[in-house]
Amino acid sequence: MRVAIYRRISTDEERQPFSLDAQQERLAAYIGAQPGWVLARSYSDRMSGKRLDRPGLRQALQDARTGRYDLLLVFKVDRLARSTGGLAKVLEELDAARVAFRSASEPFDTSTAAGRMMMHMLGVFAEFEREMIVERTRMGLARKAARGEWTGGIPPFGYRYDVDAQLLIPVPAQAALVQRIFRFYVERRLGSATISGLINDAGQLTSRGRRWTPNRVLGVLRNPTYIGQLPFNGEHHQANHEPIIDPELFERTQLLLQARSDSPRAQAANASDYLLTSFLRCQRCGHGFVGTAAHGNGGTYRYYTCFSRQRHGTARCDQERLPASQLEEAILAETLAALDDGSIFEEAAQRAADAWHTQHPGRQAELAGTQAALEERRAAIGRYLRAFEAGRLTESTCANRLTELDHEVRALETHAAALEAECETTPATGTDDILTAVRRRVEQAVTDGAPQQLKRLLDTVVEQILVESRACIQPYFVTPTVRTRPSSRRRTGIEPA
Repeated sequence: MRVAIYRRISTDEERQPFSLDAQQERLAAYIGAQPGWVLARSYSDRMSGKRLDRPGLRQALQDARTGRYDLLLVFKVDRLARSTGGLAKVLEELDAARVAFRSASEPFDTSTAAGRMMMHMLGVFAEFEREMIVERTRMGLARKAARGEWTGGIPPFGYRYDVDAQLLIPVPAQAALVQRIFRFYVERRLGSATISGLINDAGQLTSRGRRWTPNRVLGVLRNPTYIGQLPFNGEHHQANHEPIIDPELFERTQLLLQARSDSPRAQAANASDYLLTSFLRCQRCGHGFVGTAAHGNGGTYRYYTCFSRQRHGTARCDQERLPASQLEEAILAETLAALDDGSIFEEAAQRAADAWHTQHPGRQAELAGTQAALEERRAAIGRYLRAFEAGRLTESTCANRLTELDHEVRALETHAAALEAECETTPATGTDDILTAVRRRVEQAVTDGAPQQLKRLLDTVVEQILVESRACIQPYFVTPTVRTRPSSRRRTGIEPA
């Protein structure tokens, strides 16, 4: 009798009653006690029993169909499946392949009707046990969330989980980027696609080493974890970790996200032909400006109005409204003059380079350490493989460790790639040719009457415009760089590019 054994354990091995090694030992002893039985195959998984698309189980069923063993042995039925439907499906496939099934600790013979009935009854209890585990886990997580404790999973970008303190701890470099994302969105009124493009241009990756996308940016902007709260099951609980974002800034972000929603009313209430809403900043209250309009004498008069004044009235901010057309003409003239001069952009480029080197200390040393760890893991894999080929280790002995080492290698490779991108990416300075090209395109956009293109061009050279009063409005410039813009896509709502 050629016997194959199947073992399964959750990723949380410490809390399981029988580890993979313990199951292997007991099943091997069981096979040894049966006359004429020979261990032919061994399969294992570290996944939930609810899923049937487990690699080990898939291979076991495939080998059963090709006749590589006669009986599949498990320690308990719930190791094979945690639902009656899943158990029935697996048993049906084994039966079609003329392979018997047996549980070492639950001796029922599936070749008889009574045995099959009892096996399905065990499947029902296994499914019930799983549902109870899920329910208890959910209740435990709810209690943790109510106490302000992290409920598990991957920490949001900007935090890491400290196991000893059992708290989310801010990661300084990531937290600074989160703050920039919020400021870009609220203060400069940039859209999620533009923000993700700016971050990718700077060579900064997500915590998983991937490029930023508009959806990832929107996920950051909507996450209340950054103001010291924990979302769980539709509710927000006050947490114990340190917030990264000021609650007032977060509230303004949510209002702007709502205003840029797909609601027809919201779309109608937002004008799209205001060039400077992304740049204007009120020095009196710190808020940005929104485009407004007044109607009278048979015409429409466009203005830029401080967000705080528009929403709460002059009692909150008494900043004057700014005539839109005159202000746009003045800023365009100032921008063209700055592009002609060029010296201001040289100074901006130097400041950007200094700031970059200040924010990225020790990256080369960290990269060297990561690469050394990576080589160490690869060497370990090589030693295991050589020992296996020489017959000093069995497949079951080294398979789990090789899987762990492979996961570690992949994680280190991802981290090394992110560090290499940071080390190789420095702020690009704007050459005279770039300045001339930007100036020419600005003039062409004005001539063609293309406000959206003109707004994107201004974004390459204008950092912000501070407004003290109508008599004192000061633009600040940044050095233009060649950016890779996101590909065109269908727009939803009025979220700007």
